Amino acid sequence: MYTISRFSQLCKMSARMLRHYDKEELLKPVHVDTTNGYRYYEKSQLEMALWIKKLKEYRFSLPEIRTILQTSDRDSVTGLMHSKIRELSYEMNQYKQIIAEMQELIEFKVDLISGKRRSYDILLGMRNEVNVLSQRVQMNINNMDEYIDSLYEKAEESNIHLLGVPSAIFFDEEYTPDHSDIELMIEIVQGNDEDASCDWEIKTLPQKFVATTLHIGSYDDIGYAHMALEEWIDSNGYILNGPPYETYLKGSECDCPVEEYVTQVCFPIINKSKTIIA
Repeated sequence: MYTISRFSQLCKMSARMLRHYDKEELLKPVHVDTTNGYRYYEKSQLEMALWIKKLKEYRFSLPEIRTILQTSDRDSVTGLMHSKIRELSYEMNQYKQIIAEMQELIEFKVDLISGKRRSYDILLGMRNEVNVLSQRVQMNINNMDEYIDSLYEKAEESNIHLLGVPSAIFFDEEYTPDHSDIELMIEIVQGNDEDASCDWEIKTLPQKFVATTLHIGSYDDIGYAHMALEEWIDSNGYILNGPPYETYLKGSECDCPVEEYVTQVCFPIINKSKTIIA
């Protein structure tokens, strides 16, 4: 048998890591001396240690490694490998996009200290009274597409004729991606309360004066559009007259690159002078 020190030399793992794997029940020593707590390993465990090390290189988590070690079904392991390949491929594409953006910043000599600030055209207009199919839910923001698809399905089941693309109002005071408070809305031809259910409702949005702008690209950067609208209304004598909302004119459903996404950001506003009571 090998002491933990010698075994760590053979498998090129620290003794600290081996103790952690013991605690996680991935690689337990064959014997622990009850008098001094020394751990001992057998030669046959070296292959297991090297396999664990390789799986870590493949970016498997400890729970995933435990699953692989505990199964004797080759097809199951193959399935986990394919899943990890897809996950790594997705990450690789994200890294490629990040690298491309960084190279673009360098190429176009953007101010790398203050960062890139987009410019937005602000438009004013009247949003007419409109009927919408609405659902307010607590959700993981990454699952928003699924909830939107579900709302479309509910409309079809209830024979509700949809007119527009989805919009969303975000009610959280701070960014809480795992548990976001969001109201999803889709414009409809007409409807009444009898069509509503416990999951969704039909409501009428009143006529509002709005300031809007278009954001082209990833949702990660949409904060720039909100900032542009906030600065514009503040410097032009307006205040908010309702919660801002986003309308997704072109998104993931179009099967296009994120650089081509088009989102309309709308701020209902009112002139400050109209709020002053004479």
